[in-house]
Amino acid sequence: MDDPIHIASLLVQVQPDRLVSVRDWLAAQSGAEIRGEDAAGKLVVVLESSGERAILDLIEATEVREGTLSANLVYHEIINAEDAEQHEEVQP
Repeated sequence: MDDPIHIASLLVQVQPDRLVSVRDWLAAQSGAEIRGEDAAGKLVVVLESSGERAILDLIEATEVREGTLSANLVYHEIINAEDAEQHEEVQP
């Protein structure tokens, strides 16, 4: 069996004046991708990792990041690598 892939999304609320620094820091984290942002200080982050621990570690690191008001897990799915590859092939 292939190793599982964990896909998660977070909603991160930051102080508007810290939006750029938190966004850039999050985008630099392994497996993280910024999928949406709002000038009021909201970020939608999608994570891909090999385990739950990496997701929890990133949430915890985000929560203590200067300017972060909250970081909430919105979605979490575990898929196997073979299913992920098949899904990518179907995408336009």
